[in-house]
Amino acid sequence: MSAKLKIIFSFFILFGAVLLLAKVDQTFNLYNTPYILIAAGVIGLIFSLLATNKESSLLCRIGLHKYKRGQRDSEVPAMYVYTCERCGKKKKAASVV
Repeated sequence: MSAKLKIIFSFFILFGAVLLLAKVDQTFNLYNTPYILIAAGVIGLIFSLLATNKESSLLCRIGLHKYKRGQRDSEVPAMYVYTCERCGKKKKAASVV
């Protein structure tokens, strides 16, 4: 159910952005409908992420991790292991520097 809500709220954001970019409000009287769709989509997406994710930090629950570069990966030398300072989540990413 939560995956469906995330998709629905993402479509709200997408549909509002498409309405803004297409300048439909010049043709039809939509007033603030695109802005309302985008705001409702962002708020709904944040609440659904807060309800479903189980990280300890609220910022990590909505996907705003604070990664710090760690050691190099032993398998691929160009990859670094990044760990989140708040929740401890690890990810691997390539770095050119």
